[in-house]
Amino acid sequence: DIDLDGVTVRRGDAILVSYAAAGQDPDQHGSEALEFDTTRVRREHLAFGHGVHHCLGAPLARLEAGTALPRLFERFPAMRLARPREEIAGSGSFIASGPRALPVHLNASAL
Repeated sequence: DIDLDGVTVRRGDAILVSYAAAGQDPDQHGSEALEFDTTRVRREHLAFGHGVHHCLGAPLARLEAGTALPRLFERFPAMRLARPREEIAGSGSFIASGPRALPVHLNASAL
């Protein structure tokens, strides 16, 4: 048996870990941890797994994002969300967090 923050987990009890909760603890990531913010810099996250389960494709994904996202923002500097942040629905997954869809106006200055 082990004690986790005042809760006893008995030997043989099933435990379900929710990765969707990772990075959303206000004590660790500030009062806005639950808000959708594409500009937030996270100190730690589990986006590519951890330890022996770390994603082999993580370096390629980071390279792709580091190349594609700056080009996207250069090409569409006026790009803005098409809906208020609070109206953007979450994925509804207990495995991953993030928006279900991210509608944007590419030329927001023309609106």
